Amino acid sequence: MRRTRAAAVGVAVLVAGMIPGTGVALDEGEQTVDAELAYRCVRAGETPARQGGGPVPAGETPARAGTDGGSSREGETPAPEGTDVVPDGGRAAGKATVRVSAVVPRQVLAGRPVQAEDVAVRVTLPPEAVAALTEHGAASAGGAVSLTTTVTRPGGEPSGVPWSQLAVPDTGLPAGPAGEPYTVEARGAVPPVTAGPGGDLTFSAGALGLDLLPRRADGTPTTPPNLSFACTPEPGADPVFARVTVRRAPVPVPVPGREPSAPPSATGAPAPAPGPGTAPVRPPRPGGGETGGPTASDDCEEPPPVPSVPVKGHGYLAGYANVAKLGGAMFLKDPGLLRVNMNKMVQIRCPSPNGPFATLYSDATLDHRGKPRFPPVRATFLTFGFMPTTATAELTLDGPIEIATDAYPIDLEQGRLPEVSTATARLWVRLYDVEVNGTPLDVGPACRTARPMRLVLTGRGYHDFANQAFGYTVDRGGPLTGTAEIPEFRGCGAKEDLDPLFTASVSGRDNFTRMTQGPLCTEQDATFCPDPPRPKPQK
Repeated sequence: MRRTRAAAVGVAVLVAGMIPGTGVALDEGEQTVDAELAYRCVRAGETPARQGGGPVPAGETPARAGTDGGSSREGETPAPEGTDVVPDGGRAAGKATVRVSAVVPRQVLAGRPVQAEDVAVRVTLPPEAVAALTEHGAASAGGAVSLTTTVTRPGGEPSGVPWSQLAVPDTGLPAGPAGEPYTVEARGAVPPVTAGPGGDLTFSAGALGLDLLPRRADGTPTTPPNLSFACTPEPGADPVFARVTVRRAPVPVPVPGREPSAPPSATGAPAPAPGPGTAPVRPPRPGGGETGGPTASDDCEEPPPVPSVPVKGHGYLAGYANVAKLGGAMFLKDPGLLRVNMNKMVQIRCPSPNGPFATLYSDATLDHRGKPRFPPVRATFLTFGFMPTTATAELTLDGPIEIATDAYPIDLEQGRLPEVSTATARLWVRLYDVEVNGTPLDVGPACRTARPMRLVLTGRGYHDFANQAFGYTVDRGGPLTGTAEIPEFRGCGAKEDLDPLFTASVSGRDNFTRMTQGPLCTEQDATFCPDPPRPKPQK
């Protein structure tokens, strides 16, 4: 894909240079960066000791054995030099090596997005960390890496940009003698940043979190089921791992005696002046330069989604579903159990001014007593506006719920990583135990919609730089809204055809639905495990 895009951009640059009056183009090129950095890690929850016995504040260097940092206590054997000491006398993980590699542009024009691709973060933990894993019987471990990068723009304040969606596949622990290091590699999509004024844009590595899920040789989780490490760069080490040259767009020089031409159209020809009955020419779209000509996204060939190891989780879903014709709503007060496969595929998107830089694909299903459905819903409506009708509705999935999450470029001003999730479900709607004005109505065992009802729900949210979720995110839940069209009914009536009755009174468009998903219990985050909270539906 990158070669195809580079070739297409190269042709566009050549053509732009041959056409008078076209905008400025720049061959960004690409460079592979690969930097090895020295880090020091401690197990999460263990704070290295300092002089006086208190914890080390953030930003300070852990006290080391053999220094004046007060790292040994009376009666204890001093730790080997270079090993961090924790207040309870245990040992922290010690020195680690972090290797960051990525493909970034060599140069960009000011104001253009800078996207790091093929990102890999390799963490080599010392033997002490291996011992911490194996003492619980672990034979392998997978999980996630979060790396805080600092982006420095010319003339601007440094900004922290989290790389928080880097997945670590299950990796076997060293099988040899004790004392061997352990290396894991994390990969994933990262948010782009926008180039500022001319100069060098630098990327620096900062705090790193490594969350591992150790497993025994038979594949079962260890006890405890997770082990986390917090790592910081060694003091004095150069944390910069990438530099991108940012160039200012040159200002066009007017030609004496030449009248300025109208902005060219998408074909490169001057745009015609609006005449009577002619709609005004639309301005160039953002990001297309002053000419409104081709953008990088015009020549970018998007790759297909790439499969990845999904993160399994479960949570609950509840809400309201309006029935527009009846002027009421079904209240799904008993939340449905939702089983989710998060991030089963990822797709890098072509750059666009207001579009996403990546799309993450997930799927989900419901589970009620082993069936892909919600718990039964009992609802009462006034049929035709005057006749009280009560029925039990059964909502059953026809295939998995497909979820697409668009990740948008980071908003540095507000400190947000915006995302929009779209969940698409197909549901059969079955009615039974119907009563009309208190009298049972035999609708038979197969009174349901003639085809599945298509329901599309949208949730909008973001993560802040502390990785706290707001609004709706797949992992933390939140409100989802949308509309559905209820199809006509078939198979209703044991002794008479009741299909027309239910079709006339229930089927139709614009049935507003508002669901609320609770937070998930996942393999990577046990905060809400084993039984996540049931959400309260929001009107």
